[in-house]
Amino acid sequence: MRRTATTPVVLPSEQSKHPFKKQRPVNFKVRLTQFDLSNPDTSNDTFRGFYTLFWIAMGFYIIQSLVRCYEQEGILLGLGFFRLLSKDGWILLISDLLMVIASLVWSVFYAKMILLQYLPHNHYIQWAIQFSFLAISIAWTFYRQWPWVQSGFFTMHTIVMMMKMHSYISLNGDLAIKYRRYRQLKASDDEKHEEELDFLRSELVHGKTRYPNNISISNYLDYLMIPSLVYWMEYPRTEKIRVWYVFEKAIATLGSFLMLYVTTERYILPKLYNPDMSEPRVILELLFPFMLNYLFIFYIIFECILNAFAELSKFADRNFYDDWWNSVSYDEFARKWNKPVHQWLLRHVYAQSIDSFQLSKANAIFVTFLTSSIFHELVLIIVTKKFRLYMFVIQMLQLPMMMMGRLPFFRQRFWLGNLLFWLSMFLGPPLIGILYCREAFWAVRS
Repeated sequence: MRRTATTPVVLPSEQSKHPFKKQRPVNFKVRLTQFDLSNPDTSNDTFRGFYTLFWIAMGFYIIQSLVRCYEQEGILLGLGFFRLLSKDGWILLISDLLMVIASLVWSVFYAKMILLQYLPHNHYIQWAIQFSFLAISIAWTFYRQWPWVQSGFFTMHTIVMMMKMHSYISLNGDLAIKYRRYRQLKASDDEKHEEELDFLRSELVHGKTRYPNNISISNYLDYLMIPSLVYWMEYPRTEKIRVWYVFEKAIATLGSFLMLYVTTERYILPKLYNPDMSEPRVILELLFPFMLNYLFIFYIIFECILNAFAELSKFADRNFYDDWWNSVSYDEFARKWNKPVHQWLLRHVYAQSIDSFQLSKANAIFVTFLTSSIFHELVLIIVTKKFRLYMFVIQMLQLPMMMMGRLPFFRQRFWLGNLLFWLSMFLGPPLIGILYCREAFWAVRS
């Protein structure tokens, strides 16, 4: 069991001995994702044949789509979506690189200034800087007038960098205060502070890494490569980089993206552009394609890309998701679907709300969902250039749905809870995508 300083908690036995708060425990350990072929549990899973069947079916799905496209249009695959994806590509790449460099330089600089006492470790200053960072990126997105794919990617990556910055500064800021106190006590050479010294010494060391040796460009670059939004001075590591594993994930990413591309080009965009099709008919036609893309995006991000970055950085804790498909309520889904974001929200929003602002657990849950909903809606506002709040409302509706899912009637009937979960998942995200995308596409055409 390890610790993190981002959301401290006071132990009763320590309250009277020193004013510092012990770091909350964090459980980084060696784990593999459930769909990873190198996971020994996967080869013993009783449903492993369905995994094989799914990819065989997707292979025939692609072949069938390409044949139909050739028969109807004389080409294997249209390039309309590709032209949309590639527009202003070099500017997007350079902008994204500069944004990442800016986050790196500022985070290390601010951590150094806190250590040297040139700047205070103040939550409000930290938030102001991070939101300014986000605002500049959003302004650049509007200035470039990027299509929805580019603007969505750049905004989401900016939010990820902002979350990493926040976790990095939160931990190092807390450790800087403890480090100054540790040096004062060491200089005084007073034996009555020996217990406090032992406490501070344990807080300043994570594995083989000791604060402030971690405040460096190289350490932050390593943190950027690691697929975790929660900063820690030392993570569990693998012994070596498996080149074949990275190659396997790269091929899986390309193959999955091809399926996503075919689905979008052949079954989504034509329906969105069709002026003769009514809204209910569009929704009916696009439910399956949107659900397929939802699953492809999940697989590309959480199984392929994050695992590839984990392998390149030798990051051993690859618990990026749990069995969210077995969820019987939305609170279970929130815990299992996107583990890196869930862990960040748990430490930096939920626990921080309780520790710093003395909120109740119920109010902290509300603030956590509110924060998540605001960021989701922000991305869609930037993508569509319209203020509609569809996503925000549906996200916040998860709170009463969570309460309903906890009722014994649903808890005692797994199949019913899971049925309602999948119906909402099947209808919710595709419906949101249809509402936003159809309006955005028609705005572009008009």
